[in-house]
Amino acid sequence: MFDIGMFEMILIGVIALLILGPERMPEAARAAGRWVGKARGIITGIKADVASQMSVTELNELRQLRNDLTSAQTELNKFKHSATETLNEQVPLQATAAETINISSDTSSETSSDTSSDTSTDSPQNTKA
Repeated sequence: MFDIGMFEMILIGVIALLILGPERMPEAARAAGRWVGKARGIITGIKADVASQMSVTELNELRQLRNDLTSAQTELNKFKHSATETLNEQVPLQATAAETINISSDTSSETSSDTSSDTSTDSPQNTKA
């Protein structure tokens, strides 16, 4: 946390011993220990609160993402349904159009064969006989 090495801790202990003296040094060490313990407890609590808040935020983001995906899926299903209906409407129209083309081509082929047979009977060779 504070990047204090062993040398720094020994130096602080020697200075405290010189300033406080041997009688008050144990009391000061206990008090410093309690303060460090309280500070660690507070820091641990803050870390836990931040982690839980991050979890809540992440959960809210995931819920929003789930809602977005659900709405996108609903839109895709609507599009699929409308596209299917459109195709179902167009396929019978195309089949009807194909039947109409087949009927008209059959009629025109019959008309052309009738015309060719009429032409062969009207030919000058048959009129002479």
